[in-house]
Amino acid sequence: MTSLKPVGRLAFTVAAITAASMALTGCGGGGQAQSGTGGGAPHRGGTLVVGDESQPLSGLDPALAQALDAKRMAAQFYEGLLSLGSDGSSLRPALATSWKQTAPTSYEFTLRHNVTFHDGRVLKASDVAFSLKRIVDPAVHSPYASLYKFKDVTAPSDDKVVVKLAQPQSSLLHLLAQPWSAGIVSEQWVRSHPANDLKTKENGTGPYKLSQFREGSLIKTVRFGGYWDKSKPYINEIDYRVIPDESTRVQALQSGTVDTIQVGLPKNAASLKQRKFTVGDEYDVGAYWLGLNTLDGPLANEKVRQAISLGIDRKQLISIGSQGAGVASGIIPPGDPVLSGQKGDLPNTEYDPAKAKQLLAQSGAKAVKLKLAIRSNRPDKLATAQLIKEQLSKIGVTVDIAQVPFEQLISNLLSGDWNADMIQLTSSLNADASQYLSLWFEKKAKSTKVDDPELWQRMSDAIEKAGSDQDRSRMYQELNKYVAQRAYILVPYAAPTEYDVWSSKVAGFRTEASGTRMFLKNAWIATER
Repeated sequence: MTSLKPVGRLAFTVAAITAASMALTGCGGGGQAQSGTGGGAPHRGGTLVVGDESQPLSGLDPALAQALDAKRMAAQFYEGLLSLGSDGSSLRPALATSWKQTAPTSYEFTLRHNVTFHDGRVLKASDVAFSLKRIVDPAVHSPYASLYKFKDVTAPSDDKVVVKLAQPQSSLLHLLAQPWSAGIVSEQWVRSHPANDLKTKENGTGPYKLSQFREGSLIKTVRFGGYWDKSKPYINEIDYRVIPDESTRVQALQSGTVDTIQVGLPKNAASLKQRKFTVGDEYDVGAYWLGLNTLDGPLANEKVRQAISLGIDRKQLISIGSQGAGVASGIIPPGDPVLSGQKGDLPNTEYDPAKAKQLLAQSGAKAVKLKLAIRSNRPDKLATAQLIKEQLSKIGVTVDIAQVPFEQLISNLLSGDWNADMIQLTSSLNADASQYLSLWFEKKAKSTKVDDPELWQRMSDAIEKAGSDQDRSRMYQELNKYVAQRAYILVPYAAPTEYDVWSSKVAGFRTEASGTRMFLKNAWIATER
């Protein structure tokens, strides 16, 4: 099964490209070319200035790139064996020119010739084998380790890689197409550098290489002249300036200090579009997650969890909390096409305060008080949390909101020391639909606050036993319903995580659901402004 042509996404993959259903009229790119006005023909040259909220908290190591800020940089420096087409779902060659499945648990990849790392070393199959094994190495602590089912990865020759799995894995090829879940590194370079160096240094095969790293202020990148796709990238230099405050980023774009930014507030995207800036298409991949500790405290009682879910007015939250930009969602957001357009109400999601009070009475719980931990640097998330607090007070549930630095919130989650009954996070596009579930419910993971063998079996079956696109879609739809029925996590809505906005200086750029500027190598500086 040599795959030099687009491959059906769900047979082996899960990407996410479904146009968002936005209540905020006219905010998206509307399926247009998403480039600046004019622009001329593609050509090399110029400098692009990007205003970003933050630098990667986890550093530049692709194996650790789980947060959006890290994925954005990994997408410029590193590549996987495969890549995504512009539709965001079909598979394309990248570092591998072809691949075939030789058995239900075995794949063979043929590498592209004359690919070099940024330090000039030639890519070999041994680098690929090292990179993939490194992801699942417990010492690396990669967030993607649990997603792979490797039995062995070998390099029988310099241009052949063989991946053997312990069990069938329908998600494998798509994982290998993401720079952040399977970025290929140089074995020699990694072994010769302390792990801490990988936070501020890189050595990938991607279109751009690192020129300068200033902690907390600037990442400068330059065009990699030895890139295997000889015509790319077009832009000579890209500077990523850290501008944490969104309103300041908006002002910087309007003044011409920067050329492109991402904003999280729909009203800012709409305002900038009215000012003739281009706003990229948006995708409903940002689930507003309220992770619940179901092992201890009040939320160990299923009736209490169900009551809280019924006590949340999702329509009000979509209207006010997300500025009308949200849609109903389960743990897997509707923007992930693993759901294949499937719709239907999820259990315990229709606002019903009377039934919520009844369930609380039946639960026997007295004076339910909950601590909700949210990230401290996002006022929009605080506003939504405060609205949820107000809604739940009407059914007799008290919520105390604790604002926590994002890095501490993630540390608490992954360590299992939540220090809260509920933790709020927002999903972005995951490498595979299974990752939404594994983040919260992976068996034996420290972060997991459920104990449900049936849930774990369903998660495993969706990876191992799906025989077709339809089977996989059905299994994940059923998982969405299973999780909602037991209220293991509450998802008031899903909305676009970020809106890419750029000036007329930028031509040829196109957004996609990951929000990582994956196709920035195709952009150029416009010849007319």
